[in-house]
Amino acid sequence: MKKIFAWMLVPVLLAACGKTPDPEPEPEIPNGTYMTGSVMSTYMGRAMSYSVWLPGNYDETKTYPFLYLLHGYGDDHLSWNSKGGAAKIADKYLKAGGVPMIIIMPDALTTFYVEPFEQYMHGELMPEVEAKYHFNGKRAVAGLSMGGFGTLYYSLKYPTKFTYGYAMSPATDADGSVALIKEQSDPSVFPPITIESGTTDWTIPIAGVREYVAVLKENGIAVNFIERSGGHDWSFWPVCLQKALTAVGETFK
Repeated sequence: MKKIFAWMLVPVLLAACGKTPDPEPEPEIPNGTYMTGSVMSTYMGRAMSYSVWLPGNYDETKTYPFLYLLHGYGDDHLSWNSKGGAAKIADKYLKAGGVPMIIIMPDALTTFYVEPFEQYMHGELMPEVEAKYHFNGKRAVAGLSMGGFGTLYYSLKYPTKFTYGYAMSPATDADGSVALIKEQSDPSVFPPITIESGTTDWTIPIAGVREYVAVLKENGIAVNFIERSGGHDWSFWPVCLQKALTAVGETFK
């Protein structure tokens, strides 16, 4: 008779006692890596800084979707993390089962994300960071205030580049947006767009945002509009970011 080792009897004994072995615990995802970099820009005539968050399970042998997270007027590439806790929010999202993504936070100075920054963003920054951090072909854009304007501008001007646009307390330009919409013959080409604003925002009053949303809808754009209590400040935007990560993550799957 073959020898029966004690460890071979464990499953049998557990079954006899009505118990099964505990499943292997899921490996814990470490916190992501937050760091800064720079790109020498011909269009801007200077070195341009950016911040990047890499997910805790980042693997250089894999490719990832990208979220471009845009700051507001008077802030910079550091603000989303130093004031809004972006890295901690992203860590929490990933550990709750979210989609691993690369978050790029560019420094747009006070350009409102239009020329010449626009050429730098699309012609220099995006190609460089997407090659460096292994882009998988899917990207989204989100931002607050001036960055909310940039989010809407890029979503409407470059609709096939982005899977989602999430604009928080955005500065708005109805005439300019309509002109961009008219450049496309089929409204379905535009990515899903969410606009979220506070009802006590006195910097960019909610009434004007409501009018802007109505104009977009009249021109065939399906906009998810969220209005809730809050102002134009850093107590409002981190909550928006949590929702934005969930929304864009769904389009990355």
